[in-house]
Amino acid sequence: MKDEQDQKTLHWLAGKLPFYYGWLILPVAIIAQGVTGVGQTYGVSVFNPSLLESMGISLSVLSGAYMIGTLAASLPQPYIGLLMDRFGIQRTTIVIGILLGGACLFFSQVNSTLTLLIGFFLLRLLGQGGLSLLAGNMPAMWFRKKLGTVTGIVSSGFSLSLAVIPPFFLYLITRLGWRSAYRWLGVLVWLILLPLMGMVYKNHPADVGQEMDGVKSGERKSGQNLDDSGNSFTPQQARKTSSYWIALVNNALWAMIITAVFFNLLSIFDSQGIAPAVAAATYTTYAAASLITQLALGPLANNGPLQILLMACMAALAGGIAVLIFATTPLIAHLYAVVTGISTGLISLVGGTLLPRYFGREHLGKLRGAVLTAQVAGSSLGPFITGLIFDLTGSFQISLWLFVGLLIPSALISLRATQPPLLAPEG
Repeated sequence: MKDEQDQKTLHWLAGKLPFYYGWLILPVAIIAQGVTGVGQTYGVSVFNPSLLESMGISLSVLSGAYMIGTLAASLPQPYIGLLMDRFGIQRTTIVIGILLGGACLFFSQVNSTLTLLIGFFLLRLLGQGGLSLLAGNMPAMWFRKKLGTVTGIVSSGFSLSLAVIPPFFLYLITRLGWRSAYRWLGVLVWLILLPLMGMVYKNHPADVGQEMDGVKSGERKSGQNLDDSGNSFTPQQARKTSSYWIALVNNALWAMIITAVFFNLLSIFDSQGIAPAVAAATYTTYAAASLITQLALGPLANNGPLQILLMACMAALAGGIAVLIFATTPLIAHLYAVVTGISTGLISLVGGTLLPRYFGREHLGKLRGAVLTAQVAGSSLGPFITGLIFDLTGSFQISLWLFVGLLIPSALISLRATQPPLLAPEG
């Protein structure tokens, strides 16, 4: 009894809460996801007009620097995952947070193509990459049976940030100028993220004398695997399964296409006679559709067939792009946003649950780091492919039809992403 009491006093807040401490981890994960906005496409792109005017560069130079910086930022992601597995999410996030704030300060001083490229690399490495990886893994360390539900809740925070962060960034630029805006964003990263990670977040339920999912069945024994299934795959074992590669390739393909569309969305709509105000409004529709999907279908990802959700995700994106091709009225433009938002909600649910459910938690950082490498690399190629085809043909239609053609077989192949057989016991 005394040991139990000692465990619960290890953390200043856990013993005072009348509920499972894991539920407090969820808002921390949501806030951490929001902080990634300083390095996400939807946040960085708000600064594009200011960068073009201030630095006197062309759009092709800007997008080229963004592509190279993003592609380079994809390469170290498995190493960040390795650090997470070795030192825990808390320590790794504190280090990433300090560096991300510094990256914002550096970006506020860029004055050449080289420093711009370095700035994009740092923001994408630490924001879209590292912090996203860590925040995405937070729920899996505290929930197993309810992982789909809590992933939907945490992912809904990303949808809300998509609606809130761009206007907030634009407000800062208007009031302070783009350089001061990024300086203040760096300070906000430190003020928001570091106290939360230092004083509130803990790596595992055992750190506060609790068990996975808040089960009341006694104290977790020292050294017990966090994955109660006892079926954690090593990266080498996971790579021998078809489900791992299907998940990796589909994540990369999805990121490539959605980033290409977002990066060129205003231009695509303009070429089809859609007013900029309508185009901007579709982001709100998109975020709402994604939010509803995450909350409504999150429980299905707890124990449901993830291969069906993955198939639906890729099929919905194919449908959304097909609708975009014919979006010549505001109604059709918003229909594109709804269908694409559903796809985004589904990919966040599958992305947050498939790896821990299929392969366990012991090597989750390395596994998700490898998938994130492919995802970030894909996001770097999408805008380049679309821009190149547009320069050669003068049309976005060809690249959009190409994306639909890639998504249809990927949706069908997703049905093979079933849960691998349990590992045979050693010895």
